[in-house]
Amino acid sequence: MRKSGILLPIFSLPSAGGKGGLGQEAYDFIDKLAEAGQHYWQVLPIGPVNEENCPYQSASSFAGEITYISLQKLAEEGLLTSEEADLPLKEALGKAFDRFDDHALFEAFCWYEREWLDDYALYTALSEHFGTGRWDSWSDSLRDRDPQALHEWTMKLEQDIQYCKWTQYLFFRQWHQLLEYAHTKGIEMIGDLPYFAAFESADCWAARELFMVDANGRQTFLAGAPPDAFTAEGQCWGNPVYDWAQHRAQGYSWWMRRIRQQFRFFDVVRIDHMRGFESFYVIPAETEDPKDGHWEKGPGTEFFDTVKAQLGEGRFIAEDLGYLTEEVKEMVRNTGFPGMKILQFAFDTGEENVYLPFNYDTDNAVVYNGTHDNDTTMGWYKKAEDWKQRFVSWYLREKSDIPEERKYELFAGYKSEESAADAIMEPREAVRGLIEMAFSTRCDTCIISMQDYLMLGSEARINVPGIAEGNWVWQMDEGAFTEELAAYISEISGIYDRKG
Repeated sequence: MRKSGILLPIFSLPSAGGKGGLGQEAYDFIDKLAEAGQHYWQVLPIGPVNEENCPYQSASSFAGEITYISLQKLAEEGLLTSEEADLPLKEALGKAFDRFDDHALFEAFCWYEREWLDDYALYTALSEHFGTGRWDSWSDSLRDRDPQALHEWTMKLEQDIQYCKWTQYLFFRQWHQLLEYAHTKGIEMIGDLPYFAAFESADCWAARELFMVDANGRQTFLAGAPPDAFTAEGQCWGNPVYDWAQHRAQGYSWWMRRIRQQFRFFDVVRIDHMRGFESFYVIPAETEDPKDGHWEKGPGTEFFDTVKAQLGEGRFIAEDLGYLTEEVKEMVRNTGFPGMKILQFAFDTGEENVYLPFNYDTDNAVVYNGTHDNDTTMGWYKKAEDWKQRFVSWYLREKSDIPEERKYELFAGYKSEESAADAIMEPREAVRGLIEMAFSTRCDTCIISMQDYLMLGSEARINVPGIAEGNWVWQMDEGAFTEELAAYISEISGIYDRKG
């Protein structure tokens, strides 16, 4: 069955508080998705974010971002007054924590999640106490997780630890309420599983043997990417690098728990940086220079064989972008997971480009105009060189699978002198054409970012790779997802046989 959906991070939902969350704004968006005939809502990772709001540098691979908790919903439950729901998050949550009395459910949650929650809550409390999540700067006994030290600090910070666990309980409860509501509307959630963990995380602190760190807890290698089309100097992300020999020796048990957790949150999981399982780029920690890096081999197909053996046939999307060797391509083929087709990449070279729809050789793929790491399609098109705009315009008119009668509606002066092969389309015309071209492809699934439907420019970009500041903040205006827009999306979903 052909399907379509919309990509919109949770933090980009409209909200008076300046950051979207799990309140009414999320339920309203699901209603609009259903009205628009969509099947999927794709989000970015929902774990705790770092100081730059980056969801790919999380303090836990298992926890949720508590700023998404809806204070309004706590007010509806009687844990806050309506006035208190307008207080700053931490102050409001503190008041709700003092009033909470459903201890049986909370204790059951703590017991069920204890394998990660105990470490995460202690890590969070220690980070706040010492003013840093750099666990390698803590005392040697805490850095090395001496059992006596862990016990003493657990007792000392008991109230802070309980508060952390309780906020996770709230997040999990509100998330699953939202997920259940989505399912009643015929909407499935697509999540995003980052490949790397963060160094400043409970993951690395609690299982340092799984990462390349020395006896003092210092990183010996850093994760990153070589120079490429995104950044000429390469990228140094700073994440710790996995010791895959140790993961293999443990039967990949940490990863199995991590993936199992994702499928508790989502119906479909996008695996970020899929190529890292075949080989990954490492940079010496002493230089932090991507140009000094080299490739190391990952676990390959063996890893995904283990996933299938232990977790069954989960529904995944392989983020198979970037520099791909034949070994990477073979690994992805062996998994059977659908890969990604990005239309913004299709016009960088000639007609042989693998991202051009007439070169697609499988239905088992997910087509996007762009990802969260790309500019909006409007921003990308406006900045594109003259020859690239002409290429886009020519392809849309002459080579795309958009039906002929639809092209007459979409493209001004179609089949007239004004639409000559070398004529450049106006930006809105090109963006609308690229959206419908994505819908028209043979790919089983089509996902369009909300910004593209709203015809927004670079001001609505989510992330610029290699730039630390100013990312992960765009928020949709309230009321932007109009009845008219929902009707248009529903219409094209029907035209291209993707209606949910």
